[in-house]
Amino acid sequence: MEILKALGKMPLYKKLCLVILAAYLLIAIFAPQIMPYEVDDFSHDSLLTPSSQYLLGTDEMGHDIFSLLINGFRITVVLALISGALSTILGTFLAFCAAYFGKVVNDAITALANIFIIVPEIVVIMFVAVIAEPTMTNTVLAIVFFSWARVFKIVRGKLLDSMSKNKVKYTMLMKGNVFDVCRKLVPDVAPTFISFFVLQCNRAVTYETTLSFFGVGDPLSKTWGKLIRAAMDYEELYYDNVFLWYLVPVILVVLVFVVCLALLVSEED
Repeated sequence: MEILKALGKMPLYKKLCLVILAAYLLIAIFAPQIMPYEVDDFSHDSLLTPSSQYLLGTDEMGHDIFSLLINGFRITVVLALISGALSTILGTFLAFCAAYFGKVVNDAITALANIFIIVPEIVVIMFVAVIAEPTMTNTVLAIVFFSWARVFKIVRGKLLDSMSKNKVKYTMLMKGNVFDVCRKLVPDVAPTFISFFVLQCNRAVTYETTLSFFGVGDPLSKTWGKLIRAAMDYEELYYDNVFLWYLVPVILVVLVFVVCLALLVSEED
């Protein structure tokens, strides 16, 4: 009931973002049923223009571009959800450890987080993804391991503030265990956790698309970034307006996804 009330209070543009993101998720779930052809099927004529049979035409290898685009939903959206959830959970868990145990634990984790924040995330993620085995699992782990620091810094501050409240002090005074303290802190931290989950999903999409564009990661995964890279590698992309159905659709799909995630957690004036 509270969720419905919160949705009702949302501005129209955020409701629209939710609808669009829900559509993205549905496309990701039902991608195999939506795709008219298999992504590895290159038996079609090359560089066909959009038609009722090939909605976005075909590439220079004979792949159906619409099928490649839809397949990108399945990979990129799922990767964003997994990476966003894991990095947010990791950052929140470390923030709780720092706030609860304090002293040496707090100093050690905070120092590590500061180091991670100083170095640009995408540079480190790309470096690790390059030297690691090129699999989607390693890409997810690289994104998660090197993007938790910002979550940690904000959630830690929120937890330190919440732990000074009487309800938490009383729980600790009564020798409440870790789980008792967590139950008291959850209502205060939940909104921040949800916001960071959305932001981390946003970052994960940006990082994965960037890695794929530069040829880093699983070479067998047909992601949006790889589709953009393939389009940019085609020498005659801008001849006869090929870019309009080869490059533009995938860029729009990525931009809409990233913008909707950003608007969803944007602060209202």
